[in-house]
Amino acid sequence: MLRFAFQQVEGAPVSINIARGYLVGTNDESISGEIRFSKGRLQCMPSIKRAAALNLECEMKEMGRLSVSTCLLEQRREPYSLLLELARHRIKHFIAKCEDWQIWDHPGAADALAEWNEARLLFTGALTTQDKVKADDLSSRALIKGLQASEKLAVAHSSIWLHRRYAAKSASKMVLGVRVDPRVSPATAAEAAKSFDMVALPLSWAKIERSPGQFDFSSVAPWFDWATKAGRTILAGPVIDLQPDNVPSWIAAKRRDFSVLRDGIWKFADAIGKELAGRTGMWNISSGMNDNNWWPLDLEQMVELSRRAVVGLRQARKTVPTLLEIPRPFGHDVAARKGAVTPRALVEALVNDGIHLDCLMLHFVMGEQSSGRLTRDLLELSALLDSYRPLRKSVFVALGAPSSVGDPAAGYWRTPWSAKSQAAWASRMFSIAMSKPHVGMVMWESLMDVDPKEPTLGIVGSDRKPKPILETLLSLRRALSVPLGEWKSADGKSALSHE
Repeated sequence: MLRFAFQQVEGAPVSINIARGYLVGTNDESISGEIRFSKGRLQCMPSIKRAAALNLECEMKEMGRLSVSTCLLEQRREPYSLLLELARHRIKHFIAKCEDWQIWDHPGAADALAEWNEARLLFTGALTTQDKVKADDLSSRALIKGLQASEKLAVAHSSIWLHRRYAAKSASKMVLGVRVDPRVSPATAAEAAKSFDMVALPLSWAKIERSPGQFDFSSVAPWFDWATKAGRTILAGPVIDLQPDNVPSWIAAKRRDFSVLRDGIWKFADAIGKELAGRTGMWNISSGMNDNNWWPLDLEQMVELSRRAVVGLRQARKTVPTLLEIPRPFGHDVAARKGAVTPRALVEALVNDGIHLDCLMLHFVMGEQSSGRLTRDLLELSALLDSYRPLRKSVFVALGAPSSVGDPAAGYWRTPWSAKSQAAWASRMFSIAMSKPHVGMVMWESLMDVDPKEPTLGIVGSDRKPKPILETLLSLRRALSVPLGEWKSADGKSALSHE
């Protein structure tokens, strides 16, 4: 068992929320277990007897409501100091990324290193004092200062590496994409959509195959017609999206019969391949299948469905690239569902099986009330992108953040979500993503707000007026349309610096 001592004090700089907490084992994989808080003690009972880490959502002055973690800790009866361990992990994480990026002596990281040193001194004070109240206060300040240093490091690294990547060449003409909702007519949002290089268009199996063997593409035809006329590339899919609303009713009625699902996917992939392959620039074969959210599958069945989808699509046109969508790339909620696997486990299984896969799309969507979509700091997101480089697959990064406060329990970055903070977050994440040599495109999660009950992720509001984020994204793309030149340290800023 892991025990933590913590007192929630009103007005303290750090406020802890355990409702969305989870446990992590070695290799950063989630593990099942119970988390309880009672009488100043946080008790964690992991399903394994080895060392484990605790991840919690914390609300912090100036930094927002973010997911933070402890280091891996040995299970013991004596309680750890929660705030001290959260600060320890942040300081350690900063060191690890400095080593990984070899950025210790770079002038662009000087401000980040100065902040980190302040965090280190605060942490040392907390570690050595005998006053528990003072120790908690110093630990809280060390955690916040460590997060501030981390974000400065992530921004500095993106600026330096952007100039390395695009010093003598411009970015490709396919850098910026957007996802459209088929409920939105092209006539309504065509002007904004024309600003993007690629348009991701979902294909709802339930809406296209309304009765067995009868396929109706009228729900997506307007956007395909628009893309042909506007000269834009369509990313079509996901073909496999096993959410209840996307599965035809007669298939859903036999949810425990894998053969019905397998044969249905085969026929659906074959039909859309024949109908749409000539107008599709890329196929999205599946989304979130590893989560095992609704239709129970094991890894072998996930691989089988993926193979059926890819073969069915490529029968019509083999040259269309294929992409696997990963909506929850941290994979920290898979331990809660039987049969669920981490995104990396699914990708590796598909590759080992020889399934044709050109690209991955990782989702970083903030401000949603979902255990797999906690709001995370910039260094955490940058580090996760780094972890996918060894797979040797091109990566698209799907970004999303709301322009207004939706669910108060959802996290936020620095200040509660607004049009201004949406644009600021998008600016930093675009640069972080495009600084990675394996990232080929940034895809914004939503073109237009449609349903008032849904998060306001759109770049165009429901009033059809563009939000500040639209010009922010377009200006960043324009900056990459020419070579950036070498990074200059005269003022510590680059063409895509945001501080």
